[in-house]
Amino acid sequence: MFCTTVSFLGEGQTVPYPKRRSAIREGRYWTPDRQQQIRMREVLKDRFESIPVQVPRSEIEALGVEIGLDDPAEAARIFDRLKGISWRGDYVRSEEGWVAAWVREVIC
Repeated sequence: MFCTTVSFLGEGQTVPYPKRRSAIREGRYWTPDRQQQIRMREVLKDRFESIPVQVPRSEIEALGVEIGLDDPAEAARIFDRLKGISWRGDYVRSEEGWVAAWVREVIC
């Protein structure tokens, strides 16, 4: 909470305002799920010590369960959002979407 002085017809009053929470910027995107991204990044740093490594999508979805996500698709979305920011590599794709990722580098 912060306070500011507001003038009403020549009178000054101090009015408290709740501090606004702005959206948190991660890379190029404004995201409301910053804490989940931070947890996913920490798990990626701890998990992948030998690089390059091929990571199946099912393992990414399991990482999502470790960080407290209920939906496996949400873990895949966060992992995809962190590409280029926390990890570099390429996807292995099929008709249904990506099935694995080659992680060449984990960015600290």
